[in-house]
Amino acid sequence: MAKDYAEGKKKSYVEHKKAKKKSASGAAWILVLLALIFIFVLVKFARNAGLDFISNSTGLPSGDDAYTVAKDFVKSSVRANSIDFPGSGYQMGKKTDSIFVIRTQVELTGDSGDKRKTSYKLVMQYKGGKQDETKNWLLLNIVEQ
Repeated sequence: MAKDYAEGKKKSYVEHKKAKKKSASGAAWILVLLALIFIFVLVKFARNAGLDFISNSTGLPSGDDAYTVAKDFVKSSVRANSIDFPGSGYQMGKKTDSIFVIRTQVELTGDSGDKRKTSYKLVMQYKGGKQDETKNWLLLNIVEQ
């Protein structure tokens, strides 16, 4: 009788351990699933916020990024059939980390086909986000020189 009691106790102990192992295994899978969801949300947020750490971005725009945006601002501000930016490039200065001054030459072709060269000075502020997208910049001033 004592032997039967000991065997019954041993069986219930083994069954109890199996049940605990099963619940611990389920909890581990839930934690793995939650970790994957957290990583997915974190990456999604980083991409949408424009942090771009995934694409190895440095954070602040370069002069070339500012020039690309400056060309877009000039194109949207000037009325001409054709707007060309000669290979001479641009001059860039910075007032602060986020405020850029760009000087560039432009060749404009009018409706009658006449061409003229002019220069523009743009003062732009970088607001954050992807550096070469116009929506992430604010045009503070544009002057034809």
